[in-house]
Amino acid sequence: MIKQQKKPDKRKYTIMLVPHQGQAGVRSLHIPIVAVKCAAVAFCIMVVFLIGITVNYHKTVDTAGMEKAELERLRQVNGSQVKQIEELAKATAALQQDMNRLNKLDAEIRRIVNEDNDGNTSRAGLTRISPEPMQYAGQGGPNPPSLSDLQQTVTAMQQNLQVREQSLQNLKEELLAKNARLAATPSIWPAAGQVTSRFGWRNSPWGSGSDYHPGIDIAGDYGAPIVATADGVVVHSDWASGYGKLVEVDHGNGIVTLYGHCSQLLAKDGEYVKKGQVIAYMGSTGLSTGTHVHYEVRVNGTAVNPDKFL
Repeated sequence: MIKQQKKPDKRKYTIMLVPHQGQAGVRSLHIPIVAVKCAAVAFCIMVVFLIGITVNYHKTVDTAGMEKAELERLRQVNGSQVKQIEELAKATAALQQDMNRLNKLDAEIRRIVNEDNDGNTSRAGLTRISPEPMQYAGQGGPNPPSLSDLQQTVTAMQQNLQVREQSLQNLKEELLAKNARLAATPSIWPAAGQVTSRFGWRNSPWGSGSDYHPGIDIAGDYGAPIVATADGVVVHSDWASGYGKLVEVDHGNGIVTLYGHCSQLLAKDGEYVKKGQVIAYMGSTGLSTGTHVHYEVRVNGTAVNPDKFL
């Protein structure tokens, strides 16, 4: 009798389990193909999922590292900018001190030249506007300058301040020297009165003939004040032959002035006197025909005409 064999079921996978020697017979395990396909699909999905998780993890780690590096860079940049701003603040404070020093120097120069500073005029020469209540709200302007622009501006200001300060200092020294020369140069009358005798040859007041007069005579009231015609140091304040009571003042640069025939001497030897200071009183001591002051100017020991200094 021939048995008809069953055709294999294509909808199932058959797995033959062959036992070891001495164990039970061969067993067959039938697994539906649908289950196998589902398992394969699930495995692929799991693999893709794991790959996605791995890729996402590495991407997250890389992003975090980049963000950390960027934060560190920004921190360094910010720290550098903070340091630059601090240095800029110090430079600005130093500039303010320089401006205060220049303003002080400017005020000193103005005092030297006796210029009145108009209260309505600023240092820049612009008329100041008195504050008034705000009536309009218009505002605007370009973008604020960058840190590098500010640094360049500060550097330029420092250079300009140095140039300006040196210029003002030179001007101050020149003005002081000029004022010192003017103050030490005879330029005012020693006393009020009438000129009774000029410099040079004249008819002798003692009789016939003529004599050489090395100064000018100014007649006035007895006891009238006599002033120094320039700043200087008193080198003689006593009796002198022919001059009577005499004051002699050395003004430097080889210039000396003499004030003779005084009734009373006020300035003392070695005293520093200022232009216009009373140093004696008018009289008629020595060789004199009446109350007056003999005023004489000598340059390097030679008497010159006082009119050149008046």
